[in-house]
Amino acid sequence: MPDRVRLSLLLTGTILQSAFWLGGAAAQEASAVSAAEGSTKLETIRINPDATTSDRFDKHQGTADRAQSIYIAIEEIQRTDPQTLRELFAGNASISVGGGIPTAQKVFVNGIDENNLAVSVDGVQQGNRIFHHTSTNYIDPALLKAVRVDPGVAPADAGFGALGGSIVYETVDVQDLLIHDRNFGAFATFSYDTNGETFTESAAGYGRHNGFELLGFVKFANGDDYENGDGWAVPGTAAEFSSVLGKAAYETDSGYRFEFSGQQIVDDALRPYRANIGGLRGTSAVRVYDTTRRNFSFNFSKEEIEGIWNPKVVIGYSENDFKIPEPYGSDTVASTWTVNAENTFELSEGNTITAGVDFIAQDSDYSSPSESYKEKVSNIGGYLQARLTPVDRLKLSLGGRADSNYFEGKDGTDLDNFGLSGNAFAEVDVYKGFSVNGGYSNVFGGIDLEESFEYWRPWDISDLKPVRADNLTAGVKYENAGWYAGADVFNTRFTNYRDGDNNIDYSSWGYKLSGGYNWGNGFVKLSYADTRLNLENSVFESYYLINIGAAVGQIISGEIAHTFDQYDLTLGATVDAALEYDGFVSSGYEKIDPYTIVNAYAEYKPETHDFLTLRLEANNIFNENYSDRATYGGEYDTITPLYEPGRSFRLMAKVRY
Repeated sequence: MPDRVRLSLLLTGTILQSAFWLGGAAAQEASAVSAAEGSTKLETIRINPDATTSDRFDKHQGTADRAQSIYIAIEEIQRTDPQTLRELFAGNASISVGGGIPTAQKVFVNGIDENNLAVSVDGVQQGNRIFHHTSTNYIDPALLKAVRVDPGVAPADAGFGALGGSIVYETVDVQDLLIHDRNFGAFATFSYDTNGETFTESAAGYGRHNGFELLGFVKFANGDDYENGDGWAVPGTAAEFSSVLGKAAYETDSGYRFEFSGQQIVDDALRPYRANIGGLRGTSAVRVYDTTRRNFSFNFSKEEIEGIWNPKVVIGYSENDFKIPEPYGSDTVASTWTVNAENTFELSEGNTITAGVDFIAQDSDYSSPSESYKEKVSNIGGYLQARLTPVDRLKLSLGGRADSNYFEGKDGTDLDNFGLSGNAFAEVDVYKGFSVNGGYSNVFGGIDLEESFEYWRPWDISDLKPVRADNLTAGVKYENAGWYAGADVFNTRFTNYRDGDNNIDYSSWGYKLSGGYNWGNGFVKLSYADTRLNLENSVFESYYLINIGAAVGQIISGEIAHTFDQYDLTLGATVDAALEYDGFVSSGYEKIDPYTIVNAYAEYKPETHDFLTLRLEANNIFNENYSDRATYGGEYDTITPLYEPGRSFRLMAKVRY
């Protein structure tokens, strides 16, 4: 066993022992209280399976521009205990995550690469693109309390560059973790996955006093290469991962909150030579990928929207520090500074106007012993978004942006552009839980940085044009007495998208169906999405879709779960399936085979020892050998795709105080 794993286990054992002691003390205290006052049962975590259900951390929840938003709330994150971005977004057929290892995972919304969405973490703009074989915005799901995805049409205050929508990540706060109305707490988690013999340990401590809050979190994962469904150990897939999060905050009695946050994620290990490809022409070479992601933020805001003064200020920095020592000694740093100031004016209940300005500055540097390159871009924008309720059954959201974009290429070329963007949403409550909605946006995206590992190419970028995107969505929803159903159609068209020193056009279109039922102690949900992409004047294959999107085709996701209160036990199962895909046939390739993945889990949270959680997962139960549909290169005979893990069992224990 590697020394680092031994050290992690020793650290975890110490933490677990301390946590059990604290938990035992808490249990005795609780017993004394219950003997005197009667026992109180902990509230069971529930989740509404409707993907459009508004999230309480979103101050604009329930408005027209949130009609098709996909929320992942803290209750769902705690229930599913995701270890990767793929697990975080599982159950949402319109969101795909390709790549079997964190280093390679990319998120695709309606088939569109996350590089073409406005992505933020605690309000700080992301998008530090480096290498098309690696993740752009990887984040540890264990750090999150909420995620919101605006597919296609996004409001103006989602940020600059919301060409195909937006993704908003929010990390946990102290109040999200405290239990029993305590003012301080801690938890420790230990898990073991049989496939790859992966040990994962995490711990956190947190507290609050007189408005002040402090939180610290650390996590380690170590293991061996996992095996695919055919029993072949996939080279370069061993876990070698760490993440840390620190937060300090102060909240006044009047609801104004000041918050500092810093996080770092490190993945430094042997990975496939091209991290998102298992092998090329029968070979499976590996090399070291040393990746460090950092995000720092300062947030000032008012916790509740009330009256005309509801300010929000964000100042932050995000960074990808990426090294591949062999064979070229490559070292690159891509970074983004974010400054944003806005205010929301509440005119009356259900009627607000948000006005703000934002600034981002992005640099991407590449260096090796023999060469160095740099590109940078900055953008200054102003925006308005009005969210209105003219009559009881009608919600409207109208907004626009004005952006000045300044680009400097690796050869010193300066390109300055100005553009306007606009959006409009409407939602009509028709009758007893049945509603219809629609939205449109035309978005200016300026000129984006290319990936720094491509700077060596001899580009002539003097004629690059700024990118624009048109988005159109429409949908219907029904929610009543625990039942829900929905249907959405979407169409996104990009014009003058940057591909090196060229501008290209492409589009994504399709539809999504969803439905389910929540019976209080459990739920069932199912979603189906059919997504198609089109490249104009280009061969349609994965190579030409790099940084654009993924040809996912037809995807099915489902989940069922039930909590048996008398046994303090929750049982659940999920299914993820991709139907046969024929989108590459026109380019001379064969159809891509379908797959169906079934997982199951059991979680035990004893009421008498409420500090303890035990979880058992059986993943890929039928040992399917497959690569996720959003993973690169499924159509090529010369490529061995990056296969997902075969059958595995994961045991997790968590103690908290």
